[in-house]
Amino acid sequence: MVPTFPGKGVHRDAPLYEQLDWHRTKGGIVLAEQLGYDGFWAPDHFTLGVDEAELEVWTVLSTIAGMTETGALGPLVSAVLYRNPALLGKMATTLDVTSNGRAVLGIGAGWHEEEHRAYGYEFPPIDERIERLDEAIRLIKAMWNDNPASFEGDYYQINAVTNNPPPVQDPHPPILIGGGGPEMLRLVARHADVWNVEITARNRGPPTEEKIEHLERYLEAENRSPDDVEYSWLGHCLIADSERRVEELLDRILPIPSASPDQEFELTTADEARERGDYFIGTPTEVAEQIEAVADMGFERFQLMFVDYPSLDGLGLFADEVMTEM
Repeated sequence: MVPTFPGKGVHRDAPLYEQLDWHRTKGGIVLAEQLGYDGFWAPDHFTLGVDEAELEVWTVLSTIAGMTETGALGPLVSAVLYRNPALLGKMATTLDVTSNGRAVLGIGAGWHEEEHRAYGYEFPPIDERIERLDEAIRLIKAMWNDNPASFEGDYYQINAVTNNPPPVQDPHPPILIGGGGPEMLRLVARHADVWNVEITARNRGPPTEEKIEHLERYLEAENRSPDDVEYSWLGHCLIADSERRVEELLDRILPIPSASPDQEFELTTADEARERGDYFIGTPTEVAEQIEAVADMGFERFQLMFVDYPSLDGLGLFADEVMTEM
């Protein structure tokens, strides 16, 4: 996960990052590619950082495409109401072409009401946002699969749209859907190539194991197999080369505020951070064991936020001593 905003924010992703510094971020991106990380992801928000400082995700991803030769490129995840879906389909297509087939369309229903209102976007109830998400995905699939493409929905319409040049990936860039509620899981079963169970989704409703059971039932109803969908996990990583250094970092970042405005709790211990903040915490051996426990549930991809950033020590240590052993 590329740090696109400084400070704790409501996502508490970079608690030691005090001021937005794109040049420092570029150095981390270059190092991550050298170390063998297989993707670059960023959140789709506008104002989460200290002093509401944040970089726009699709612009950042396009910049990264020009800086790198390898690695998937995707938002985690685009809020459906922030962009007209036909425009979003064209943007994802363009990123796929300019990155030589590395784009992933991460998309979700959006949740940050204050941000929507501030930027002049509607924020209808969740049921309507999910309906709009379903239509948006179907419209974008039509753009990717048909030329010209038309779509007539309750919320979105296009008429004889051409999308040239088409995406590089066949049949199209992967679609990643983030969320964990029943209706979102039904959309995953219907449309997704990748499911991301993000942090707030794991803190709501039944345990993740039950969400997986629900998803697999929905996949069966759609005549799809669990093998058709990759499971991905968004989480934080606090890794250091000694127990002493782990404790030093914990002292600097605890307590951690809740993940979103409607989840009011504080994480005050390492155990709470692991259980409710979805932190992997410890030495390389300990972090590897924690990741293996999640992988045993069927998760194949991990999008990690290294919370010691702007230090790049965690990024390097994880690559050297965890990735090589997994």
